[in-house]
Amino acid sequence: MLACGLALALAVVPPSLSRADMLPLQSGQSIRIEGQGWGHGVGMSQWGARGRAMAGQTADQIVRAYYTGIDITDSPTDQTHIRVLIDRNYQPPSIDGSTPSSNGLAGDIVGIGGQWAIAGVTGAMSPGARLRLLDHPGQHRITVRLINAAGGHILDFDLPGQIEVVPLEPHTRLLVHYKYTDEVVGSPGQYYDVYRGSVRVYHDSQGLVDTVNVVTIEDYLLGVIPAEMPYHWPAEALKAQSMAARSYALVSLDPGNPVLDVFDTTQDQVYLGVNHEKPETSAAVQATARRVLTHAGHPIIAYFFSASNGRTESNEHVFGGQPVPYLRSVVDIDPNGRPWDADSPLSTWSTPEFPASLLQGLYQESIGTLESLDFSNRSPTGRVIIVGLNGQRGRQTISAWNFALRFNQRTPREAGLLYSTRFAVVRNYPLIERVEPLNLPGGQSVYFEETGHNVRHGFLKYFNARGGLNAFGLPLTEEFVERGRTVQYFERARFEYHPELAGTPYETQLGLLNDALTAPRRPFAGDTPFPTVPQHRYFPETGHSVHFGFLQYWETQGGLERFGYPISQEVVEHGRTVQHFQRVRLEWIPEAPSGQQVQIGKVGSEYMRAFGLAPPL
Repeated sequence: MLACGLALALAVVPPSLSRADMLPLQSGQSIRIEGQGWGHGVGMSQWGARGRAMAGQTADQIVRAYYTGIDITDSPTDQTHIRVLIDRNYQPPSIDGSTPSSNGLAGDIVGIGGQWAIAGVTGAMSPGARLRLLDHPGQHRITVRLINAAGGHILDFDLPGQIEVVPLEPHTRLLVHYKYTDEVVGSPGQYYDVYRGSVRVYHDSQGLVDTVNVVTIEDYLLGVIPAEMPYHWPAEALKAQSMAARSYALVSLDPGNPVLDVFDTTQDQVYLGVNHEKPETSAAVQATARRVLTHAGHPIIAYFFSASNGRTESNEHVFGGQPVPYLRSVVDIDPNGRPWDADSPLSTWSTPEFPASLLQGLYQESIGTLESLDFSNRSPTGRVIIVGLNGQRGRQTISAWNFALRFNQRTPREAGLLYSTRFAVVRNYPLIERVEPLNLPGGQSVYFEETGHNVRHGFLKYFNARGGLNAFGLPLTEEFVERGRTVQYFERARFEYHPELAGTPYETQLGLLNDALTAPRRPFAGDTPFPTVPQHRYFPETGHSVHFGFLQYWETQGGLERFGYPISQEVVEHGRTVQHFQRVRLEWIPEAPSGQQVQIGKVGSEYMRAFGLAPPL
């Protein structure tokens, strides 16, 4: 009765969904991925800051809630400049008009609102005047053409390694026409290509142009905050964002880099320039001017992200390296037990259900077709840290962010998107779902009502000839194709069909299930070699020996063909004496009737649970 009860616990579970960290990519398997939060999860939750601000918390309280043990100090960020890469690898149109630019836009920088100059090259240029970059194809040479506000040509000169376009009046702004951007919402014909400060143009060794905006950190923040947080959010949240962004900018200064400090993308902080500035966010920047988050007297790396659904992450679990004292995981729950960022549309999320086979080509170039994924390497908060990839040509591990990025780039749109690495795979279990009886004529199939599965044809012949239920237990699946081979799982075995051996006694074989189940624990301690005698046999193939009742059972019930070689000595597991073989686990049941005290463990059921083919008990 105990054996039957265990079978039912596995096999008659109705069609259902369950989470597991090991995901075999089985034929016919469909899955969805359920997640929490948006972003890396380290530092300040922006939606959490919003929730806290709406509940009456101040900006100071908000940043102290997310960054452990910090101080708030004054820093001369209004006098400190930051270099922001705003465009890279631009190729201007040719001077003779034969080829367009690399993005179809003219290579113009226009001074607007006030006078400007090219440092060391020109005097004051009037508003509306421009410089135009023109390429000489194949020569690694670019001409700078100066054009007045009326469109008249002033002069040409060759672009040296670098020029700097500088404003001459406080209200001068510089429009970088060739930066490819979105159109300003609600302002047709305007784009996010206008900047405070100066603009440096670099001519690189490939004959292309890189463009850097040099601006004070305070002015830089005016174009960052509305790009990173909605301008209509509560003022205290905007102030918290301003202090975090200012601190991140200050710690990002890189004097060792001859060209830039930061990018204008999510690689650092999104920066959209003057045309994205908003009064509300500018007010938040100005209200917190020069206020910087510090720890032990130094500016902090003030990471921030969108939402985490109530638990932020420690830095080492996302970015690696040593734990940073102010970037500790924080429980982000309000007094009522609700996540402060619960209003985020991505506080929780789910992909649509999709075929697991869509994942098989994600890393085909390195390990071949994916056979399974392992998501068990997780942080204490449940975020996946490392993903194990098992493919036809081997195994490799990657960061969870690498996996999420590859998933978002390479799977079809119907698979959805991964927004964070705090996720679980939710799948159905089609292999164990009950089916209807086949009722094949001539007794070619038998249906087992207990589990709702059939055994038929060659597998049925093998089943009946070698002990049936007592030997193999109930069928847990129908026949299906696994890794190119027709198989069927039973409580105590996996049947495998070998067409290349058709017509021989080895046409149907038992899979090495216990070899796979015990792999993480091997090698077991072996035995000292000895000559085989009655009731004792040593197997040099594996370095283990079999004795007494286990040996008698092994020899009389099928031997090597059925059980394989021993891969352990007798050991005690869960209070019972057992011995592991390649295909089975023999168990000594002293309370069983005489002659039935050696029994086979349910390695088929255990294998299916361990490798994600059936739900856990």
